[in-house]
Amino acid sequence: MGAGAGGTYVLDQVHRRLLRDGQPVVLGDRAFDLLRALGAAEGRAVTAAELTAQVWPGLTVSAGNLRVQVRALRRALGDDAIENVPGVGYRLALPLTAPGVPDPSPVDLLVGREGEMEGLGDLLSRSRLVTIVGPGGVGKTSLARAATAALPEIRTVHVELAPVRQPGLVPVVTAAALSMKFVGGDLLGAIRTNLSTEPTLLVLDNAEHVLDEVAEFADGLLGTCPDVRLLLTSREPLGLAGELLLHLCPLACPPEDETDPDVIRAAPAVRLVMRNHARAGWPPPGDGDMPALARLCRHLDGLPLGLVLLAALLRDCPVDEVVQALEGRFQDLPLPDDAGYRHGSLTRMLDWSVETLSPPERLLLCRLAVFSGAWPVEAAAAVCGGAPLRRDEVPGLVAGLVSRSLVVGPGQRREPGLRLLDTIRQYALALEPGVIDRDRLRSRVIDWLQVETRRVLVAKGHVRNADERLRLDVADIRSMLAWALAGADIVKGQELAITACRLWNYVGPMNDMVQHVVRAWALCDDQTPPHIRATLGLLIHGEGLPLRLPFHAHRETYARTELPWAVAALRAPDVPPFFCIDGLLSAGYIRWYTGDAAACLELWAEGVDYSGQREMYSDQVRLLSLAGWLRAETGDPEGARQEFTKAQSIAEQQGLFRKLPMLRLAEAEFSAGNRDAAIEMVRLALTLSEPTMPILQQTLHANLSSYLLLNGQVEEALVQAQAALIITRRVQYSFAYSWTLERGALLALRLGRPDLARPLAALGDRMVRADTRKRGGAERALHAMLMAELEPFAAADDAVDWTVEQALAALASFYAEHPSSLSSMT
Repeated sequence: MGAGAGGTYVLDQVHRRLLRDGQPVVLGDRAFDLLRALGAAEGRAVTAAELTAQVWPGLTVSAGNLRVQVRALRRALGDDAIENVPGVGYRLALPLTAPGVPDPSPVDLLVGREGEMEGLGDLLSRSRLVTIVGPGGVGKTSLARAATAALPEIRTVHVELAPVRQPGLVPVVTAAALSMKFVGGDLLGAIRTNLSTEPTLLVLDNAEHVLDEVAEFADGLLGTCPDVRLLLTSREPLGLAGELLLHLCPLACPPEDETDPDVIRAAPAVRLVMRNHARAGWPPPGDGDMPALARLCRHLDGLPLGLVLLAALLRDCPVDEVVQALEGRFQDLPLPDDAGYRHGSLTRMLDWSVETLSPPERLLLCRLAVFSGAWPVEAAAAVCGGAPLRRDEVPGLVAGLVSRSLVVGPGQRREPGLRLLDTIRQYALALEPGVIDRDRLRSRVIDWLQVETRRVLVAKGHVRNADERLRLDVADIRSMLAWALAGADIVKGQELAITACRLWNYVGPMNDMVQHVVRAWALCDDQTPPHIRATLGLLIHGEGLPLRLPFHAHRETYARTELPWAVAALRAPDVPPFFCIDGLLSAGYIRWYTGDAAACLELWAEGVDYSGQREMYSDQVRLLSLAGWLRAETGDPEGARQEFTKAQSIAEQQGLFRKLPMLRLAEAEFSAGNRDAAIEMVRLALTLSEPTMPILQQTLHANLSSYLLLNGQVEEALVQAQAALIITRRVQYSFAYSWTLERGALLALRLGRPDLARPLAALGDRMVRADTRKRGGAERALHAMLMAELEPFAAADDAVDWTVEQALAALASFYAEHPSSLSSMT
């Protein structure tokens, strides 16, 4: 490499930068173009006219403009770097070299875009006008460069429109990109003549801020130059006839519940961070850093621009420190000089998008930041449609934000619903910090969540609504509960916590919800509406939450001191129906667990009548099925048959799902000694193609495993037990932990592993006793068999003191290693 005045200079034309001893030298765009023109002469003198034509193509400028840029170069590089050549012009006296290591090809720079590359190639083969559409920083330019690099057989010309700030300059910068030497006359005609000489792919990059001018320019080229194809990148479509769109999504991130380091590393968003981190010469983050790195990638929505920033930050800080220090602050941090992006930071990138918004669009954008997750247009209108906006104008405003890629939809995020990417949401929150509190938007979000949750819960029980989609996002439930229960609106938070309990049966994990319900109960005082206090107390002491809770140990006390009052409070007028039904169901369980089966049946019968009067047939079937199970459990088979007959009749008449009544009927058949009938009933239920709550699906697999095991069918029982365990761990279904451990212990004994069976059985038994639980049906029979078969090993002294999670992990490994397991079968 040559050494000039003041160091070694490398001219990097790909990234438009000059490096002196490896460090960037600050140059303006015109000064860089002048340096490039002088460097291309390889030491020869270049006339002022030639330099002016190359630095300002198609424009007429005075000689003073050239002298200004020469002085700028001399200030940056030294007075001797640019020599005056009398009678000719200027000569570069500074040796320049190209980068010593060639830059990777544009295709090699892409990560996780194989499908998009294939799709873009297909679109380019079908249309002469293709636009890559997506939010700022999503990698539109990178994809366009890669696409052109993959087409060596055609001339490609890249036109950078980002610097264009004045009308009429689109043809000028196009002429410059075509290296046209043109002075005066018909510039558009000259461009068309140039483009007619050979087939050309013209890339018009970053067109969103000059969209009208680009549309007119593109329309003219397509009509007069038959061998021209246009590829645009923009945050909104051009809108011309024949335009095909490629909606570019952010890179896929690891799922929230993923902890496997290898799976996390395989996610495209993480791969991009790791690739950029490695290119800087830093050692890769270890396995223990992967969950935190996955969280950071999700926080950045998989946006490549943000991921490049993240990779740069990881050069200086461990992953966990970045998580702690940068929560919600990514948009303000500068990009490194070598990032290869034209935006200096996420904020500057978003400024570019927001500056063209109308006042109503800008206000709506700021209001939409109240949503933490996805939302439908109806929610945006209900929550954000207050004055000075009107509800009926919100859908049109949302459409405008979608067209500018400030709001992303299913085509841009691979998921249903609309939302603000979190980077855009944080920007909008900072844009007008007081708008959410001023307009009381969070209370309106809670109102919407209540209405939508109840709608979904009513619809979910019917076969005709099998494809009913959840239009709310649990992220909004979490954020609104946290806000309300922190003191902002406690009663609203308590109401939402009760309503959302049922929803969590579908979305899980339950541990995620229980903290809010327990917090809502702890906040009850003399001012709490009676029906709210009553429902919360019944949920956490009964089985309103299918989890092991410390409150279960105090059921006897609760039943004596508060249960009668709570049930009376539910019978008051105007109590929401879901509150009353769930309260009566939990009250019945409390009576059952405290030894009063008759009182339990009375409460469930009241719930059956109440739900039937309100045409809540799914709840009616649920309560009838439970009553049938309990009658069978207490030795009343005829009463059980009557309850199940009613449940099945209502389910058939109303078009309800059948798995729950079939589960309860199978339990009743088992209690009556009909094991084979119970097995066939559950097998049939598992074959039904009905949408099923994870907890119900877990119970079906678990019960079938127990029935099979008690019937001596060990191999098939293990397969069903493994399926149940997978769901149990995924949704953190702690209510089933004790039965899961005891079932696993008996399987371990039957398969020759008493060393595993003993600690599993001991831990399961301790959990049942601690929770004052009752073993019923198959659990009772299985426990008796387990205790009998463990008897010969009672003297063994190799007990293991496991936590529940350690025990479940050991059991999962045991299942997976067995030849009959699901993994072995797969």
